[in-house]
Amino acid sequence: MQQIDLDKLAEEVGRVARQAGELVLSMEHPAIHAKEGHANFVTEADVASQEFIVEQLKKLLPEAGFLAEEGEKTELSKGLCWIIDPIDGTTNFMRGFRHSAISIALVNGMEGLLGAVWNPYMRELFHAVKGSGAFVNETPVHIAETVPEQALVIFGSAPYYRELADRTFDTVKRIFLRCGDIRRSGSAALDLCYLAAGRCDGFYEAKLSPWDFAAASVIIREAGGEISAAGELLPYDQAVTICAGNHAVHQMILEEVQK
Repeated sequence: MQQIDLDKLAEEVGRVARQAGELVLSMEHPAIHAKEGHANFVTEADVASQEFIVEQLKKLLPEAGFLAEEGEKTELSKGLCWIIDPIDGTTNFMRGFRHSAISIALVNGMEGLLGAVWNPYMRELFHAVKGSGAFVNETPVHIAETVPEQALVIFGSAPYYRELADRTFDTVKRIFLRCGDIRRSGSAALDLCYLAAGRCDGFYEAKLSPWDFAAASVIIREAGGEISAAGELLPYDQAVTICAGNHAVHQMILEEVQK
């Protein structure tokens, strides 16, 4: 890999994410189209956001490939690759739930280099560069050291994979009985960033795509947290079971997932 100033690049990525967020919010009544899977939608805003992000990132790093939710390419490029979710939480966006984000990661193979997640409603940019710490806007953040029995755990229901419903909710019930409380928000990228910022303590989803977790995985690790594919090394080339938290909460979630 060529020498890249990741800190400078991350600043530009943050700018792109913010601009994409403004574009999304400007499209108040976008056309909606169904995708494969139960209650899986894409809007004109998703497409417009992705086209804008790709155009801008090509200028910043022409040699990098792309893996994006609304693209036809579903394989991770060798070497440097951008992983993009133009709107994470599309259903929230469609319904005016006001809890969605733009997520951009840069990886090199299976190594996460930088991540940026922009919440346009709260105007919060969660961002991190490998080895440089994690931030919300300009404020450093660190994962909370909450004990499992007091932990607030967020989960995703893997809504596009209804065959996983029993597995998901059986696991969530067991986690609930061991933690303080649970939540479900509809944006995995923001859930994971909230974990990094100490606003919650754990995360679980039975099947999550790389564009949902790639950027946040860099942020969580730089905030001192742990994230894995059900205890295995985290891949960026496939949908996997995601478990995350501080060390103790991550271990508790893993125990319940692996039963």
